[in-house]
Amino acid sequence: MSALPTALLLTFAREGEEEAIRSAREALAQVVPGARVAAIGTPVSAPVLRGLGIAEVLVYGGERSAGQVLAEARAWRPAAAAIVYRGLDPAGHLKLELLALGVGARRTYRFMLDRAMEPVGRAGLLLSVLGKLAQAWLCVCAGGLVCGSALLWLRLRQVLAGGHSARRP
Repeated sequence: MSALPTALLLTFAREGEEEAIRSAREALAQVVPGARVAAIGTPVSAPVLRGLGIAEVLVYGGERSAGQVLAEARAWRPAAAAIVYRGLDPAGHLKLELLALGVGARRTYRFMLDRAMEPVGRAGLLLSVLGKLAQAWLCVCAGGLVCGSALLWLRLRQVLAGGHSARRP
C-alpha cells in the first residue's frame, strides 16, 4: 500500500466519457494534491481507464468478487472519491453511488462534464440512493399492477363472453 493519499475515481468508463474521466482525474488531483488516483473497474473498463493515465485499477469480475475489490478499496482509506456521471444529470448511477458509500472516502464529489466538481456528503449520497431505490420499487409495483389489471380484464372478458365459468366443475 502506498504512503501517498488515494483519490478514487468511480465511473462506468463508457465510450464517449473519456473527456469527463480526464477532467475528473485533474479535478481530483487539485482536491487531494499529491494523491495517487486509482479507480474501480470491470475487465472491459480497466484498459480504458489505464489508457487515460490511471495506473491502478481494481478490477472486479472473473477472479475477484465485488466484495473483495470493495474491501481492498476500503483498505486504501481514500481521502476522496469522485463519481463521474454521464451527461449533466446525476440521475441513474445507483451502483456508483452505492460504491462511493461502501469505500468510505472522507470526501465524495459528483462530477459532470462542463460543470465544476461538487461535494456531496454521505447523507446526500444516502438520500440519493434511497430515492433511486424507492423509485425502482415503485416502478416494479406499478408494473405488477398493470399486469394484474390486464390479466383480470382478460379473465373478466372471457367469463362475460361465455367462456370458462367462474366456478370450476
